[in-house]
Amino acid sequence: MAASYDGIAKENTDQASALLNAARNTGGSIGVSLASNVLAASRAVSPKPPCRGCDPLQHPVSGDDAAADPLFFRAGQLSGQAQQQAIAWIGQQIQAQAVLLAYVDVFWTLVPVSAAAVPLALLLRKVKLGGEVHVGH
Repeated sequence: MAASYDGIAKENTDQASALLNAARNTGGSIGVSLASNVLAASRAVSPKPPCRGCDPLQHPVSGDDAAADPLFFRAGQLSGQAQQQAIAWIGQQIQAQAVLLAYVDVFWTLVPVSAAAVPLALLLRKVKLGGEVHVGH
């Protein structure tokens, strides 16, 4: 913030403030839209199953094979209901893992963007400390 107002005449600080706020809002909007697009794309198209052994084509999760089926049966559910609840619970766990992996994709997409901003920040000129302070617009 100090670097953005350095060298600006006192009568132009209101215009500098407006430009700075417009640039911040634009940058924030671009970042949010990039993150939401990566999140939507990651959740829509998953190149691999989120967990080992949860691909329904490789390992069927039905019948007595479901590990969670006895847990729901012991909780007082009928056998058919316990099986359905176990399959639904496994599906929720897979969905939660897919969402987590989508957010990991968003993180790794934004890492290079953030890393590219560090050299730009280092290129800013030095601000003279102890100089005159412009207060207000």
